[in-house]
Amino acid sequence: MGSQTNLPTENILIGLVFQTLLMVWVINNIPPLVSVVVPLGMLITYYFVARTLQSFGITLDIFYSYYYGWAVYVVSFGYNLLYFDKERQKIKGMFEHYLAPEYINKVTDNPKNLKLGGEEREMTVLFSDIRSFSTLSEKLSPQELVSLLNEFLTPMTNIIMENHGIVDKYIGDAIMAFWGAPIEDPKHPENAVRSGLQMLEKLNELNKTLKNPIRIGIGINTDQMVVGNMGSEKRFNYTVMGDGVNLASRLEGLTKHYGVPFVIAEETQNRVKDSFATRLLDIVAVKGKKKPVKIYQVLGETEKETEFGNLIARTNEALEAYFAQKWTPAEKAFQLLKNTDPYKQYSENFLERIKLLRKAPPGKDWSGVWEMHEK
Repeated sequence: MGSQTNLPTENILIGLVFQTLLMVWVINNIPPLVSVVVPLGMLITYYFVARTLQSFGITLDIFYSYYYGWAVYVVSFGYNLLYFDKERQKIKGMFEHYLAPEYINKVTDNPKNLKLGGEEREMTVLFSDIRSFSTLSEKLSPQELVSLLNEFLTPMTNIIMENHGIVDKYIGDAIMAFWGAPIEDPKHPENAVRSGLQMLEKLNELNKTLKNPIRIGIGINTDQMVVGNMGSEKRFNYTVMGDGVNLASRLEGLTKHYGVPFVIAEETQNRVKDSFATRLLDIVAVKGKKKPVKIYQVLGETEKETEFGNLIARTNEALEAYFAQKWTPAEKAFQLLKNTDPYKQYSENFLERIKLLRKAPPGKDWSGVWEMHEK
């Protein structure tokens, strides 16, 4: 057998550098359980390469390469584990006060769901606001006001989180929340509407104990929106933006105009009509928007729909006459509705509107859209 020649040192160094880069890439791009197989695969590869080179009279000592490979793997794996745990804690800190615990675990297990700069997806947004809050705040001391807000916001937040929503922010006495991110939720419209109903039910309970009972308005819309970490490099927030968000805010404002507590847009209604009883309120173009939208009041769960049957039927009858510009039948229908509707302001608005339209008929091409000039 001929003499053996050791592989040149520079070739060995090049191999070690390649091995290092490969192991670092493996650790950062392949799941841990799968990545363990790579060093084993490298050992087998080294063995066959060494046997092949030996037949050509070249000696390749796999001892150092093998243990060096495992050392790089262990160090890289440990660093990656510590870094990933740090990222988990960072994400948990971002969401622990805004998201249900089971959802936090899903987010920390899949941090790629938090795309920097935002991504577009279909979501549902809720806005709620306390009615006449300025007047209420004048009656209370700062301490009493803070106590009232905490007593109100705590159960409302819990309801949103229990229904898989995120509380985006508190705006004074107002709440903004959304569904459908960072974890995809195919039932986001339904979960949002259920939250709204539960919030109203909880408010009724709270008002029995409050010295100063409060009322709220809720607006919900479903649309394509942009969600993600937004803000500056030093300070950012996981939030949602888009025209759909603005419409949800406008719908919350419309609850004051129509005298009802809970308004949703047409797209949301289309998605939840099998689960919740609703009635058409109007067709409007909200302030700042030209595109009309049908708006609905959420009345309750569908299993309670028999309670709302007469209300829905009488509302539809009145609106049918109104949209057909049959002012006398419409006036009579809204007057009858007013006598039985617990939300009398709704009918009163239409009765006033009919008086205006009689004086200034909208014309044969009228689409029935009412332009809102206030938020």
